[in-house]
Amino acid sequence: MNTAHSIAAPARHAGDSVTPAAAKAAAQWLMRLHAGDMSDADHQACARWRASHPDHEFAWQRAEQISRKFGLVPAALGAPTLRQAAQNNRRATLKALTLMIAAGPLTWVAWRNTPWQEWTAQQRTATGEQRQITLIDGTRLTLNTGTAVDIAFDGQTRRLILRSGEILIQTAPDPQTPARPFIVEDNHGSLRALGTRFVVRQHEKSSSVAVLQGAVEVTPRANAAARYIVGTDQQSTFNQHHGDGLQPLTPHADAWSGGTLYVERMRLGEFVAEVARYRPGILRCDPAVAQLQVAGVFQLRDTDAILTALVESLPLRATFVTRYWVTLQPA
Repeated sequence: MNTAHSIAAPARHAGDSVTPAAAKAAAQWLMRLHAGDMSDADHQACARWRASHPDHEFAWQRAEQISRKFGLVPAALGAPTLRQAAQNNRRATLKALTLMIAAGPLTWVAWRNTPWQEWTAQQRTATGEQRQITLIDGTRLTLNTGTAVDIAFDGQTRRLILRSGEILIQTAPDPQTPARPFIVEDNHGSLRALGTRFVVRQHEKSSSVAVLQGAVEVTPRANAAARYIVGTDQQSTFNQHHGDGLQPLTPHADAWSGGTLYVERMRLGEFVAEVARYRPGILRCDPAVAQLQVAGVFQLRDTDAILTALVESLPLRATFVTRYWVTLQPA
């Protein structure tokens, strides 16, 4: 970027907000810059925009900070990461960039736990949200809470990229001849559907697959030789190097898609961690009661009712710091 026409930054603090209009314009200029399609006239137009108002220069300087520190990676990697995201999903990229420029460094801290691919995924659900989608080939896809998925169909492959969360897939026969394989990729490996209805969930250090119908071929990301098949009524956990063997399918493995959680003799600590996926804010369990056993059928769309049921059936009390910060403690 030609900086000959830049102006001195206004006396502002790093945490100051940027007007939405200036943030969006700066995001658009930054995307164009990294796309590599700006002419000399465009560079001059950007410089004039920056010089026309102090808010513009402030927004641009923050945009440059994001370019250097994007995703908290070294500066040399920031631009390629940004460029690839812009090419993959321009609208989502613009929205995320505008938010980051407008809100400032506080939003960048959260970036450590929310990679760029999740922000710009084609399909996303918020905490507590579930969504059903029918893909162009007729495959039915259900996204669970806090899920991000990219859809990448081409002439050779039907591919989903699970960025985070959990999905239920009912594959449909490919209308194209010859039929294209249906592949799901995530951080830990790839899964090839073999006429299937199955659930995939990505955890921090591993992923799990539960097959309700058909079969799924699992290939760990870093060890193709460890490829194996998970059949009907089986489930498995795998990481980048190997699978952990086949287990009988947990009953009601797909019940979450109907908004229901079935539990039989689950530790309270595990149960609270599961419910927390569907509840905005912080939900914690005191270690003193974490070993209590929970059983029952719970409606995930009403987590307040779940907390009430726990307090009424177990020796617990719920301490509310705020509506969004709850701790379960001994009664």
